[in-house]
Amino acid sequence: MDAMIGTDGQVYLGRRENYHSRIGEDSPAYYDNSDGSLQLISSNEKMFSFLYGDGWTLSQRQMRREHCFTKADYIEFAGLRDGVLSKYQPVQEVTFAGKPFVPPKAYSRRKREQSAAALRKER
Repeated sequence: MDAMIGTDGQVYLGRRENYHSRIGEDSPAYYDNSDGSLQLISSNEKMFSFLYGDGWTLSQRQMRREHCFTKADYIEFAGLRDGVLSKYQPVQEVTFAGKPFVPPKAYSRRKREQSAAALRKER
């Protein structure tokens, strides 16, 4: 599956063979979704960078300092990775300064709280 940004500015995953560009023509590129394979991933265009990028030379902390990503971006990517993206085999690991992506502590804390709440609800 390939990441792409739609004309609506949202981030999608779709099959490469279903994407048709018309280089040199006046017609816009399009995605043939007759097989229902196109999947909305996020309305945050920054998620495209996580899905399509091949790693950054700066650390996660430095990327935040440079205002490339926010903590909310990191939390959203962590949620996507643990959720909808978990059914796909990653092509490569997301890295920052050669180190793998680490979800923010706030994400880990939120995940633990949600698990604890779910357990209480089952009882």
